[in-house]
Amino acid sequence: MTRTGTALAAGCCLVAFLAAALLPSLGPADPVAMPTTPAWLTAVAAAAAAVLVLVTSRARVRITGIVATGACAAVMAAGSLLALPHTILMVVVWAANLITGAGGSFEVAPSWSATLMHLAVLAALVAVTAWIVARVRLLRGSCPRCGRRVPQPPTVSGRRSCLVWLAAVSVFATVPYAGLKLAWSAGMPLGLVDGSFAEATFASPGFGDTVIMSAVSIIVSVVMGLGVRQKVVRLVSAGVGAVAALMLIPVGGSAAIMLVASTVGAYTIDDSAIAPWAYIVVYLSFLTWGTAMVLLVWNYWRATARTCRRHTVPPPAPAARRSTDAKLRAISSESTR
Repeated sequence: MTRTGTALAAGCCLVAFLAAALLPSLGPADPVAMPTTPAWLTAVAAAAAAVLVLVTSRARVRITGIVATGACAAVMAAGSLLALPHTILMVVVWAANLITGAGGSFEVAPSWSATLMHLAVLAALVAVTAWIVARVRLLRGSCPRCGRRVPQPPTVSGRRSCLVWLAAVSVFATVPYAGLKLAWSAGMPLGLVDGSFAEATFASPGFGDTVIMSAVSIIVSVVMGLGVRQKVVRLVSAGVGAVAALMLIPVGGSAAIMLVASTVGAYTIDDSAIAPWAYIVVYLSFLTWGTAMVLLVWNYWRATARTCRRHTVPPPAPAARRSTDAKLRAISSESTR
């Protein structure tokens, strides 16, 4: 792992620590409270992750240091991962509302203190994850940049067809949500109760903007399904797909748990505005859409990998070197007999 990567991971964790320790007391609470861990726990976990990154980077790569750092990062990000879908959506809705100026049925302005804290935690999680991946690659004796032992990417048969199928699932899973939002924007009460959202239009917050976000997801899915290798397109497509998955998986997963709970009577679906069947269709499409997007981004990134131009393979660990030398001596003795 390079010093730059270590400094970036530790620095992002330090920023997350400061954000969790200071920002909650500097601004209003989020208008829509999302499930989050206490800010003090996030701050402690971020500080511990920063210390572990700095300390373990100076020593030989060990699995214990990697696991401990990963555990701290998981605690740090636990609350924000559930709040980030709403946080990102509110920022998009707020930005769109600056253009349209249309009113809505909810408070459009996000809590910037909560938003900045969650984004700081997300940046720290990404940086620490990259650091952990590089450390694991070093432990395996592969290049910390590409994860391979040779600069050239492997040729995997069938991955192209896999991309096409995953892109198709992602596109079709988008249709129920985007179709309902488009219908509601046009004044069609499909799946609504007692005239809910009767005054909503395409310009209303949470309607046309989410339809446009769905369209962007469809375009990105098609691009990844085609396996486009152009460097900028590859980076943007994978980045947008990763953000989409980050928004969809927590919402779809938590909704699926609520649906299971509702079948045993432990939870009641709120049907005051949206019919239960529409609720089920939307959130199951979220889960399918997000799962397909995760797999699509992963396979697309691997299928379009390029030759590593800064390929470096670390020398094997002493124990591994002794084992290799013993095998070579055994082969040599067998050949001389």
